[in-house]
Amino acid sequence: MNKKITVNLAVAIAIIAMTVTFVVTMILSMQRFNRTVSGVREKEIMYNKLSEMDKSARENYYSEIVDDTLYDYIAAGYVTGMGDKDARYYTAKQYLEYLNQQNGVVMGVGADVIKDANGYARIVKVYPNSPAEESGLQKNFYITKVGELDVKTLSLSQVNSQLLGESGTSVLLTVVNATGEDEHTVEIQRREFDVPSVEGQVPEGTTTAYFWINAFNSKTVDELKAYFERWQEEGVAVDGVVFDVRNNTGGNLTNAMHVIDYLCPVGPIASQQNKDGTVTTLETSDASEVELPMVVLVNGNTSYAAELFATSIREFEKGRVVGTRTAGKGTIQCRPVALSDGSAFSYTVGLLLSKNGATFNGTGISPDVEASLSAEEEANFYNFTVDTDPQILRAFEVVDTLTGRNDIQASLEPSQSSSASEAGGAGSSLQSEPAGTDASSAAEPAA
Repeated sequence: MNKKITVNLAVAIAIIAMTVTFVVTMILSMQRFNRTVSGVREKEIMYNKLSEMDKSARENYYSEIVDDTLYDYIAAGYVTGMGDKDARYYTAKQYLEYLNQQNGVVMGVGADVIKDANGYARIVKVYPNSPAEESGLQKNFYITKVGELDVKTLSLSQVNSQLLGESGTSVLLTVVNATGEDEHTVEIQRREFDVPSVEGQVPEGTTTAYFWINAFNSKTVDELKAYFERWQEEGVAVDGVVFDVRNNTGGNLTNAMHVIDYLCPVGPIASQQNKDGTVTTLETSDASEVELPMVVLVNGNTSYAAELFATSIREFEKGRVVGTRTAGKGTIQCRPVALSDGSAFSYTVGLLLSKNGATFNGTGISPDVEASLSAEEEANFYNFTVDTDPQILRAFEVVDTLTGRNDIQASLEPSQSSSASEAGGAGSSLQSEPAGTDASSAAEPAA
């Protein structure tokens, strides 16, 4: 009798379990179905809305609609509507330019420009072996017209857009010299040219190496290594380093971490905090390092990967940070997602954390040693050389202290506010370009 009850009970339990499983499965399936239907309905509403707008515009709009332009703006509008300030849409042309720049290759005339107080585009750098150099353009020349367009009516981005272009195409520029005289036109044929991400030197009379890093790309670490190897072969004495990343808006995060790995000892370089709160290590440095005291020079335009570079040098105890507080861009975007028409878009996928688990997003990095420029110095920034730039000279003084060449150690002790965790809440003619602490005055990448 007991045995029969046990069997019956087991059968009953099995039936109940099957029923519960069926009910739970049905509930989950219905929820999934409802979400799918809801998503379909939402998409239908969105497409219907666009269809209604398109129908009305095509029937009644006074001018002509250019479909390619319309589609680009629709896609760009989607990215804007995400509410992600760091998301970006690339047209097919912009995406190709992006890919080239990641490899240090640019198609254009080969000049960096800024908008001056009068609204004209002042050339602040002409790249070697570029079409601009071959056409006789020089630093401090002014571009007053691009084709028939008055530069005063264009934004800096619009000027650069005109200077960039497919290899083999031409642009007509009206220019005047540094004194505002000798106005003339010059037709420049755009083409592909290499843009070094690093320029380095050991100024005469010093043993401190100076590097200007304008962006982190796939060539940066090899360019740095080449300088060190050449100096070693030539017997050039180097006992300290200044890395100038002012106005370096970052470039590629992975490539920046490769540079950090080259310079720093073993340890985690950075990690990513994901949407669900989990943390993933992005890269770890091996035991090899460059055993020299280092200073990283920063300003308000130092951003993203360049900020990680600066705080890494400090957190690995390789050196100090000199300058002014950085931009505070500490989110990670996915690699641009290529779309079927050649365009692409990217969006934020996580929060960037430094070696010590700190974030600088929204607050920036506070320097160990403050070194700012006066308004007059800002105005003359692009005329400074390594020998005359006040911030570079201050950075050299800090290197001298780290190497024991002078004794101002008391002024270099980092304050409580200069830690990464508090800052983020968790003789030469080489120009220090790009520069300036005001984002509106910064030169854009080579055009």
